[in-house]
Amino acid sequence: MKSLLSILILFSFIFSQDTAEKSDTLVTVQDTVQVTIQDTIPDVVPDTVVQQVPSGLDAGYKGLSWGSPIDSQIPTSFSELASGDSLAYYKSYVGTLGTDSAMVSYFFADSGFWKVEIDIIISPNNVEKQIADYRRLEKNISEVYGPPKKMNQQESGPSGSYSSTLEQKFSRAFYRSTWSVTPAIIELLLNASVLLPATELPIFSGNFSVLKLVYYNPDYMHSSQPLPKPEAIPSIFDIY
Repeated sequence: MKSLLSILILFSFIFSQDTAEKSDTLVTVQDTVQVTIQDTIPDVVPDTVVQQVPSGLDAGYKGLSWGSPIDSQIPTSFSELASGDSLAYYKSYVGTLGTDSAMVSYFFADSGFWKVEIDIIISPNNVEKQIADYRRLEKNISEVYGPPKKMNQQESGPSGSYSSTLEQKFSRAFYRSTWSVTPAIIELLLNASVLLPATELPIFSGNFSVLKLVYYNPDYMHSSQPLPKPEAIPSIFDIY
């Protein structure tokens, strides 16, 4: 009977030692897993600390920030035009905007980048087509920025049906629309002048029409060049 009791006591002691070792091992494994998980979880940055890169006309034009220096890398896929002037205050590129061929010029003042001017290539001898191109661009811009803040439209001269080759005349159109997109301003301008009738022997040769789209920021229209002194106008009492 004593032998049986001794065996039971010895067995209980061995079982308790084994259980304690397993418990210690389990705690060690749990601690290791916990440390590993904590080390792999990145720190959560509060929403107030996260900085977002601004975009749109409030920041600049297509990736070039307002106020950027003239030696900045301009983000564009257009082909650059060599100016040949080391003192030039602009950089010009040619390419395609949508369905239009255009020359895009970036202008820099003492305060840095302040304006981009886009010259749209238009039909030189068709004032109706030029007006249609203007209205198409005006519609596209208005779909993004709303209706223009200001508009000016004027037309004069003969229509396309004018046919006196011995008395050629100019058909004119002046269209201008302005959008205010604080802090930037958008200007669309058509200054059309077409000699009619359309003929292979015009009195005046060349293209007299321009279609321009301009984005600029008035806050960066700063120049260190002194303004010309106003011309002194004599008093009317000194004249008469």
